[in-house]
Amino acid sequence: MRRLYKDNNLILLLFVSFRLMMLATFLPEDLTMFGDYSYYYQLASLSDKGFIPFIHYWSEHLPVFPFLSIGIYKMAKLFGGGYGSYARLLGLTMLIFDAGNLWLLMRLAKRIYGEEKSILLGWVYSLLFVPLIFAWWTFEPMTAFFILLSLEFLFSGKEGFSAIMVGLGAMTKLIPMLVMPAVIRVCSSRLKYVTTVAITVGFIAGTLLLAGGEMAMASFLSPLARSSYQTVWALMDGNLGTGLLGSVEKHFDLRYAFTPAGNPPRFPEWLKALVFGLLYLLLYRKVRFENAPRDVINLVTLTITVFLLWSKGWSPQWQVFLFPLILLMMPGYKGVLYILVLSFVNLMEWPLALGHNLNHLLPMTVLLRTAIFLLLLVECMKIRA
Repeated sequence: MRRLYKDNNLILLLFVSFRLMMLATFLPEDLTMFGDYSYYYQLASLSDKGFIPFIHYWSEHLPVFPFLSIGIYKMAKLFGGGYGSYARLLGLTMLIFDAGNLWLLMRLAKRIYGEEKSILLGWVYSLLFVPLIFAWWTFEPMTAFFILLSLEFLFSGKEGFSAIMVGLGAMTKLIPMLVMPAVIRVCSSRLKYVTTVAITVGFIAGTLLLAGGEMAMASFLSPLARSSYQTVWALMDGNLGTGLLGSVEKHFDLRYAFTPAGNPPRFPEWLKALVFGLLYLLLYRKVRFENAPRDVINLVTLTITVFLLWSKGWSPQWQVFLFPLILLMMPGYKGVLYILVLSFVNLMEWPLALGHNLNHLLPMTVLLRTAIFLLLLVECMKIRA
């Protein structure tokens, strides 16, 4: 027991040290070259003029990260300011969240499979490239953190804290809300759980809506108006670009919050929602579920996979919250193989193809990824407690 505990500490020590050395060694401009840090910096710098997201301009990101980003931007000024200081502080912040993800992964794995498997999955996650690089490119480690922490609190019997984490996660990115269908099957008080999530979301969203009015409303509704990108739906629509929304200046114009940047959908959104809603309901009723932690993880993975197949858009950083769930659902070679194949396919798409204007390769990567998600859906239905 004591040796295994020390192994946990060793994994975390090496995980954090490796990333700190990267932050200290590489130029921020090189480390973040293909990511969104510079875009986040431009948005945060608007605070110098007194402009605040959701109040003075609309934001495509839900509120938790934009306000965190402004706080990091202000703190960076204590270290000389500029993009380099901001990028290093943001990278350090994402490292904290990602180290939390590693710790939570091992905690959850120990609950499901025991200590040996927990150590194994800790080493596996530490050596994955995608969570490492996207911590320097995006804020996706936060999304994974809220998902995993909500599950850890749930399995610890702290349902109230779990619900608060889902609510905070939903105000970072909506994805953490997808744990709800699994959670309500095991929590002791469904109404209390759902109410706590609603209060958390409502307090944050309501405060911003009162303060920002139209800008806040546009921020919350803008994802609905976006064109399809990097999915089979985007291929059908003839949209071969990324989900980037354009210049910072456009955020002051409400029209851009509701104006699609690409071609309109050829497949009616209401019909697609109906088809996938019925599919999910069928799978939800048929999937094996015996209230064990692994069953909950499996159902969360199934829910997210159906969402990814339905979604009109795909962002490669979404792998960051998907990979820990795959490892917890399939803790052997098969799970690692799924992760490696997804990693290669998505890196081929971004930055290799789209980052170098090779957009004609997009159909190949999109179809490969969609096929993998379909196979993952089959795996979810095959899992037995």
